[in-house]
Amino acid sequence: MNELTIIFTILFLIPAIIVILSLIVASAKKSVRNQLYEFVKDNSQALKNLRELNKSFSFYDVFLPSETHTYDNEIFYDSISCRDYLIYQLQFKQKEVFEQCRRVSYNRKQYPIYKQKISEIDCFGSFGTIPDKWNKVTLESIEQEIFDHEIKRPTVDYTISVALYCSQINGRIITSKRETFEYDTIKRLINRINDRSGYFYNDKDIWDAICRVERGKVSNKMRFSIYERDGYRCRKCGRSGRYHDLEIDHIKPIAKGGKSVYSNLQTLCKRCNQEKGDTYYGN
Repeated sequence: MNELTIIFTILFLIPAIIVILSLIVASAKKSVRNQLYEFVKDNSQALKNLRELNKSFSFYDVFLPSETHTYDNEIFYDSISCRDYLIYQLQFKQKEVFEQCRRVSYNRKQYPIYKQKISEIDCFGSFGTIPDKWNKVTLESIEQEIFDHEIKRPTVDYTISVALYCSQINGRIITSKRETFEYDTIKRLINRINDRSGYFYNDKDIWDAICRVERGKVSNKMRFSIYERDGYRCRKCGRSGRYHDLEIDHIKPIAKGGKSVYSNLQTLCKRCNQEKGDTYYGN
């Protein structure tokens, strides 16, 4: 092997040697740091006190829900707010929401007491005998890091997020809006929803919101499907025309508890729909 070959070989090996040495140094540092962490976990008096405190305080897990819906009708999308949609959903999810609110309320009461107890822990830096090779400042820094990590942080604020999307009939989203509602707002809305006389909501604002969302459940896709089902004819007078002057009617009106489902929807011409209004002859 000539001298030039030896030189090229050495030059080729130098980067690999540097990488190997770097890995060895990094591994050694990691090993030492792991030893420091284990020493702190086993010997910190502050951590021992915190763990005892954690055993005496339990908090509830809280599920923070999100509501989403997509409209393929821009008119409905524009007329229905995130608040309207939340009101509509709260009709059916009160039990679940009340349970989560109860958990948040408990956490809110217990958390300040827990934090006060934590503030009374004042024995940081107490490790017993520290090996001479280790720096106490480094140990205290690690102790604080672990201590902060082991502090319990329960959910004390309940929120529901609502996101509404507007799409084309092919499903492509063209715009969206979103809003997050806080604990106190949610509780007030539930109280207003429960202000009822039978099936009648005494709060007009609440009732109007529910009606808007119920009406908005008739998507364009659903509308065209009903037109096709009914042969593009008014089911009252027989007037026909592909979409011309035809509308979707709730057989049992929303104002009387009707829902936006296929069995409660029919094709009427504009005139017959106006004449029918909110009349309903069913049971």
